[in-house]
Amino acid sequence: MKFLLFFLLSLICFAQKLDTINLNQVEVKNYSKYKQFRPKYKKVVRLTDHTSFGLKIFSNFLLPNEKEIEIVAIEILFESEIQKKNYCNEYYYFKPIITKSVDNKTSLIDEKWFSVDKDYAGKYIFPIHLKLKPSEVKNYFIGIESSYENTFCSEANGYFDLIETKKKSDIFVHFNDKPNSGFKKQELFGNYALNYVIYYK
Repeated sequence: MKFLLFFLLSLICFAQKLDTINLNQVEVKNYSKYKQFRPKYKKVVRLTDHTSFGLKIFSNFLLPNEKEIEIVAIEILFESEIQKKNYCNEYYYFKPIITKSVDNKTSLIDEKWFSVDKDYAGKYIFPIHLKLKPSEVKNYFIGIESSYENTFCSEANGYFDLIETKKKSDIFVHFNDKPNSGFKKQELFGNYALNYVIYYK
């Protein structure tokens, strides 16, 4: 019986280690043979997360003008200027999400958490398989949810990149410590989107 309990405990610990991926340790697959699309933008800005329990942030999922596309990967970029800010946590977690609306809780891509080191600058490409007709999905949203191990942090916890887009895009935010508050449109971030690139065929 003790052996069985030890075996189950080992499996749980091993599974937990696999549940998150450190971005600095990921071998990036070469997606150069695919088409790529990045929303046209004017500048990149850093959005600092001052919450303790994390948040969900969504923007319009801007797509290329094609009749139909099959997305094979999405690249999340961290390229804004590093600010001299003492983040409480040495790293934090984020989860990419794509939904049909900001109120839809079902993500169209697999749920996976990734860890980001403090002041991480770079990119992460994660594979997906999603067929879309861009003309029919004008209201789809791409989002990121954040989470922190140290919830008693008085300083900033983490950050995301936003891009000021040339095309109309809205930002919606939901704070995880207020589960029933819903998403609020951020008027200060008119025409902003998450900083991403899609690879498609």
